[in-house]
Amino acid sequence: MSGKKAVVFHQGALGDFLLAAAAVDQLVTTGGFTRVDFWSKPEHVSLLAEKSYLGRCLPCDSPLVAALLQETLWRRARLPDFLVEAESVFIFGQSGSRVMAERLKELLSADVNWIQSFPPVEEARGEEHVSDFLRRQFAALSLPIVGSPLSLSPPEVEKRGAEELLRRLGIDSKPIILHPGSGGRRKVWPLANWWGLIGRIRRESSSPVLLSVGPADEYLLEFSTRVRESGLPVVSGLSVLSLSALLSLCALYIGSDSGVSHLAAAMGIPTFALFGPTDSRVWAPRGRRAIALQRQWNEEEVLEWPPSQRSGGEVDRIMAVIREQLPLAAHGV
Repeated sequence: MSGKKAVVFHQGALGDFLLAAAAVDQLVTTGGFTRVDFWSKPEHVSLLAEKSYLGRCLPCDSPLVAALLQETLWRRARLPDFLVEAESVFIFGQSGSRVMAERLKELLSADVNWIQSFPPVEEARGEEHVSDFLRRQFAALSLPIVGSPLSLSPPEVEKRGAEELLRRLGIDSKPIILHPGSGGRRKVWPLANWWGLIGRIRRESSSPVLLSVGPADEYLLEFSTRVRESGLPVVSGLSVLSLSALLSLCALYIGSDSGVSHLAAAMGIPTFALFGPTDSRVWAPRGRRAIALQRQWNEEEVLEWPPSQRSGGEVDRIMAVIREQLPLAAHGV
């Protein structure tokens, strides 16, 4: 592939990666890049499989990272060909990765840039969304991007696999998918609310309902077991790419503040993300059909089980927002 080549380093979580990938997607156009190699988590990069600019991927846990951060070994680090051949390198991360960027500037002829992947937590108070924070940094490099949301499409083979999964679960129409989990337990909308919401949707909706549980959601074991015993299908253990294909077949997604909520928004389906301790004005998923709902709860309420009766009013409020924002007939809510 001829044209300008770039390398992007990113070792963060899924949601952070997707926000950075949105910036890279636009950078391909504004910066004239025709190929982007990634130095990142392969499972995250797999989501970009349908992007024409996607090149190779070097895992971010490779020995090279450790060598570049070591005080004496970095000058002798063996750099892969795709890094040596790049015209530009973009290192996304926090302060630790800035050291690596400075050292790569000395080792490469490429233009090496450090991009702070998100603002310091103590400064993230609603003045600026992460996408705008990234856009401002690229503008300072004379690489303007407009901040458009990322749009993803799963490979056909993954989509067929997701269709087969739904058939095995006895689901023959677009389901409503719920993903309560998050990498940080305190960010999970209380399980009592989720239980109430599941009951309301099942009683009032003509659409099938599906619960998704992630690999790091072991704290949801009792909850997901109870949901499964109630007759609701539960999916777990899916790769990120397989989950993206499943999301693309859903009518509606409701989730906590998590990377999966960002993924649902990128798949273009109606997405409702429930935020509590974090500021949705800074961290909300970006998508043309994505809505972030800022709520309040105490951390000790999150895993309260069995569910209490006091969740009813909160569930009513969420259902009212969903009805207001969605064409009811189209989604059966």
